[in-house]
Amino acid sequence: MSADVTNFRLPWPDRDAIIDAIWDYLSLRRWFPAGLKRSQVRVLDYRELDDSRFRLLILEAQNVWYHLPLALVSNWEGSGIAGRTIWPQDTPYYLVDAPYYPEYVKYWLSLAHQAGTLPLLPEPEDFIPRLLEASETSTVLTGEQSNTSVLIRGKYPTIIKFFRVLVSGLNPEVSTPNALAQTGWEGIPKPIGYSLLNLWNQDGKPQEVTTACAATLLDEAKDGFKLVCSLARSGENPETLARELGEFTADMHRHLLAAFGAGENPSSGTMLASRLRYQYEQAKASYPALSSHPQIGNEIEHLAQALTALGALPPTQRVHGDYHLGQCLYSGGRWYVTDFEGEPLRPLEERTAPDQVERDIAGMLRSFDYARVEGGQNGDWLNRARLAFLEGYFADQQLPAPALAVLRAFEVEKALYELRYEAAQRPDWVHIPLEALMLLLPQSS
Repeated sequence: MSADVTNFRLPWPDRDAIIDAIWDYLSLRRWFPAGLKRSQVRVLDYRELDDSRFRLLILEAQNVWYHLPLALVSNWEGSGIAGRTIWPQDTPYYLVDAPYYPEYVKYWLSLAHQAGTLPLLPEPEDFIPRLLEASETSTVLTGEQSNTSVLIRGKYPTIIKFFRVLVSGLNPEVSTPNALAQTGWEGIPKPIGYSLLNLWNQDGKPQEVTTACAATLLDEAKDGFKLVCSLARSGENPETLARELGEFTADMHRHLLAAFGAGENPSSGTMLASRLRYQYEQAKASYPALSSHPQIGNEIEHLAQALTALGALPPTQRVHGDYHLGQCLYSGGRWYVTDFEGEPLRPLEERTAPDQVERDIAGMLRSFDYARVEGGQNGDWLNRARLAFLEGYFADQQLPAPALAVLRAFEVEKALYELRYEAAQRPDWVHIPLEALMLLLPQSS
C-alpha cells in the first residue's frame, strides 16, 4: 500500500465551512426553523468519531440545539445528500445525512451496544449480530417528521428514531416507554436502546442529551389516523375500534400512574379557567373573524366561571400529552401507543409535568373529528365514534357534572389551539375547529 493511501484523510470541510456546505439542505428540513439567516446559526460541536467517515454536527440557533450526524462518502446515489466536497484530484465526496447511510446506522448500533444502552431488556443471544446484519439494508421512513426514523427489517424488526432537536436530560421517548415496560405493560413497542451525548452549554457546563432511541418495529402496523379515516371513507361503523381505543387509553393512564405516581401539586378549576380565557384571546388575535361569533366568547366565559366554582381538581399524573390518532398504531388486532416525546421545542420539564388525564381524552376526541372530515363523514358518525371511545374509557362509571365540565374545557382549549394553527398554516381548514367550538360550547351554560 502506498504512502498516499496510508495517509489518506477524508476531505471533511473545516468547522468554519461546514454550515455553508450544508446550508441549502438544512434550510429545507422540517425540523429546522424556517426563515433563519446563516448568521443566526453557529457550530456548537463538530465531533470527529473513531470511524473517520462519520462526524456529529451539533448546531445552535436561537438557544436550541440541532443534531445532524454526517457521513462523508464517495459515489453515493441514495437520499439524504446534504452537500458535497471535492478532493484535489476532482473526486466528489458527498456529505450525507447519516441516518440515510446504512453503515452509520450499523455504527450507531455498535456504539450503543458498547455503551450498555442497547439492549435495554433481555434479548436472545443472536439479537445483536442479527440486528447489525439487518442494519446494512436499513431505510429511512418517508413523510414529514420532526425527527428521522430508520427502519430495520430481518429477524428482529427495529425502528430507530434520531432526534433532531436536543434537550438536556433523558428524552421522554426513552424514559416513559422504558418505565411503562418495567410495569409489564405491552401497549408500547418494546424499547430496545438509546444513545447519549455529552455537550457543553454557553456557560461551559456539561449537559447530557439523548440523540436517538430504538424500539421494536410492529408487524404490519396501521397508523391510527389513517385507519379511522378509512373507516369514515367506507362508511363503516367506528364504534368497535373506538371503544377498544378508549379501553386502551384508560389502561395507558393506569400504567402511567403506576410508573410515575400522582402529581404533587394539584391543579384547580381557577387555573384551568384562566388558561381557557388566555387561549381564547390568543385565538382571536390569530383569527380576528372569531370575534364575529360572540356566542363563542360568551360560552367560554360561562364555562370558565363553572370551572372556577369547582375548586380543586382531581389529582394530576403523567399523561401522554400529545395524544391523538396519529400517535397510535393498530397491529395484530390491538392498539399500541408511540411518541411520548411531545413537542421537541417545549422545555423538558413542561413535557413531563403531571396533568389531568382529560387532556389526553380531549386530544383523541378532537382527532376523531379530523378523521371524520378527512373521510367525508357527518356529525352522526362522529358522535358514534366519540361516545364509543368514552364508553370504553370510563366503562360503567357515571361521570359527574364537574368531570364533564373539565373534559369539555380541555376539548375547547384544544379546538382553540387548532383554530390558531389552521389560521396560520391551513386557512381552508379553519372551519373544522370553528364548527367544533359551536357544537361544544352551548352545552356549557
